[in-house]
Amino acid sequence: MLGLDVWALIGFAFAAYAVVGNDALQTLGTFISSNQQRHWTVLFAFAGSVLVVTFIAGWVINNGDPSFGRLSNAGKYPEITVEWYHTLPPLVLLLVTRLGIPVSTTFMVLTIFATVGGFGSMIEKSLTGYALAFVIGLGVYLLISRTLERYFDGSELSTHVPFGLIGLVGGGFFLAQYYLFGTIDDPQVLVTGVGLAVAAEITALLFAFRVNRGLYWVITQWVTTAYLWSIWLVQDFANIFVFLPRNLTAAQGVAGVLIILAFLAFTFANAGGPVQRILRTKTSVVDIRSASIIDFLYASLLFFFKEVSDIPLSTTWVFLGLIAGREYGFALTRAAVSLVAAVIDTAEDAAKAFIGIVISIDLALGLPWLARGATGDGIAISDLFPTAAFMLFVIIANVILLPTSFFAFSRPEEDKEHVRRNYAIGIITLLVIFFAMTMSLAVF
Repeated sequence: MLGLDVWALIGFAFAAYAVVGNDALQTLGTFISSNQQRHWTVLFAFAGSVLVVTFIAGWVINNGDPSFGRLSNAGKYPEITVEWYHTLPPLVLLLVTRLGIPVSTTFMVLTIFATVGGFGSMIEKSLTGYALAFVIGLGVYLLISRTLERYFDGSELSTHVPFGLIGLVGGGFFLAQYYLFGTIDDPQVLVTGVGLAVAAEITALLFAFRVNRGLYWVITQWVTTAYLWSIWLVQDFANIFVFLPRNLTAAQGVAGVLIILAFLAFTFANAGGPVQRILRTKTSVVDIRSASIIDFLYASLLFFFKEVSDIPLSTTWVFLGLIAGREYGFALTRAAVSLVAAVIDTAEDAAKAFIGIVISIDLALGLPWLARGATGDGIAISDLFPTAAFMLFVIIANVILLPTSFFAFSRPEEDKEHVRRNYAIGIITLLVIFFAMTMSLAVF
């Protein structure tokens, strides 16, 4: 069908649903939470339009490659014939997504296609992303939690409208990329970007003055959501299209987009799915002004890492780092948010993400081994590991997995009777995960 192998199609379908269902939390979660009063079809039409435009841009600019070059390094992410066992990681991702676990789709899906060097590069870049996002989230919310965020809590959308915000921030962003950072070197791209920012500003002003002043904030959020959603797609299209040829025909591209849109519609119809529960536990995510700040920071971080290198990045870890820093910022400056609760919450999220990494490694090693054994071409388990250090890391990670899973699934943030115990366990969990991930850097 369409010149594609049946296993490639099945793997693509599994990956499309799992990736969209899991990462809707990161990119569209605040958008869904703060627009609960709007029918899901309106939200889907908006997100679907951004997806189509982003896909077309990537497909045209990269000569049929919608992954924006994330899979272009054949040495680390070789193009291989998709077998039955390649479809199992996204299927497992589907199952754990139903449990509400914020699994890194980059690790879960791409690991089985990547070499050891490719996996090590993803680990390093993703950990850097978490750390940088945490620091930025903490710093920003230490500054604004007592001022801007507190003002948001006690005011209506129409109380104060920062006219010019979209144009200044959007235009300034493109100008900075061109003149300061050099990430944009085409004057036409600069003019287009500034023009879009000005057009969005004019649209927001028209709605604010002719309909309702509060609509300025609504349009601001929708603009930042479009920015975030498009940048996320640039990063994570690789997780879906890894099952297909690196250069797609028009028919293959259209079919792929239609499949993704169908799963995106299902996700919106279910209000984001089970993973959305993670975001609902965070502070001030239903106010569209707060949501806009989160989306803009997250999108800008992803944009930065997109420009740094073409190595695939776990957007899940960047998102969790930003949200964790934000929660600690609130906890350190507002009495209503407990530092103990922030530690427990962060540890639970990190534990669930760690579970995903370990499962990804086990699948990447175990599935090809089982497949070769089934065909009579088996190899010794020790031969699966390129080095003794790598084997030691896998063993330690799996030993840590059991207690980490117990803590993650016990819903410690809801256990009000054992707060001190869960706080201590949360700190230990964070330290253990930090040790394991630091060890992985030395191994890879």
